Amino acid sequence: MADASKMLMPFAPAGRLAHPLAFSLTTGQPFSTLTRATFQSTSGKSKMVKAEGPILSGEQLAQYEESGFIHSIPVLSADEVAYYRAEVEKTRQAISNHVARLNTLHLFFRWAWDLSTHPRLLNCLEQILGPNILLKSTRLFYKSGKSAAYVGWHQDGVTERLHDPRTPAIWLGLTAATVENGCLRVVPRSHRFGFVDHTSSPDVAPLPGSTSPPVESWVRTYGDELSERITRIQPDSDSAFDLVMRPGMMSIHHPVTLHGSNPNLSTEPRIGLSASYSTPELYHGDGPVVWARGDAPRDGYRFRIIDEPPTVTFEAAVAEYRDGEGRMLFSDGRPS
Repeated sequence: MADASKMLMPFAPAGRLAHPLAFSLTTGQPFSTLTRATFQSTSGKSKMVKAEGPILSGEQLAQYEESGFIHSIPVLSADEVAYYRAEVEKTRQAISNHVARLNTLHLFFRWAWDLSTHPRLLNCLEQILGPNILLKSTRLFYKSGKSAAYVGWHQDGVTERLHDPRTPAIWLGLTAATVENGCLRVVPRSHRFGFVDHTSSPDVAPLPGSTSPPVESWVRTYGDELSERITRIQPDSDSAFDLVMRPGMMSIHHPVTLHGSNPNLSTEPRIGLSASYSTPELYHGDGPVVWARGDAPRDGYRFRIIDEPPTVTFEAAVAEYRDGEGRMLFSDGRPS
């Protein structure tokens, strides 16, 4: 474990909702004057929207363009939250009790496929991406109570150099997301900065053109960091907005928005799905993708398309998943 005083932890101390900051780059206002109401989702207190209709309001879509994120979007019912939470606990128990991040579960477990392609989730994305939607990747985060695991500041789009708003990521909570349990944090309007330099873990491919020195040991340098690519945020953007949400609510953020999360100081786990999406035209990755929605012609694309959800038994899925490499990150830096 790294010395905590030397770890990159550019977040507010426990109990602080946001750092004091200079000025917003776009409004000229101090961030201290931009209250939670500035970014509050109008759907946070509304009834569940039926899957057939649009969910996001015009105001929310404008906020995504201006601020780089929207949040508190109701997606799952209480019964759905309970069901998916139980599936997560069962799956994690079978894989490892110490795991803090599980990648690509949707390719192995039917519940994870269904959660990441939920109709209400896709309805929201269709309002941003259009009718054809690819699911690129998923990450299940499980921060145990009193866990030191955290996610350093980073931009999702830096790996593929994606800056188009039609390549967003979502966070969908299966527990409440609070300041105490290490909720997702974003820097408002940071998608206007452009890409910033990132340091990469030796376990992932280095970024072309990066000027950050290589890291020999991610764990010794950054402790229980879970993203494996992090950056030091720009000095004049040292203000984070906490995405406090109830279970079953979702946030969407732009691929260039700086975001991260603190350790879980509570006694209960914080659990949520993070997933990345794209239009077919904007996907240039190497991995297979799920064509989650849309009837556009699929000829001419070089990526492999997965059309069907996993059908193997739970036991077979666990065995196949555990045989893979790079799918699990552990909160203590090593497998149990």
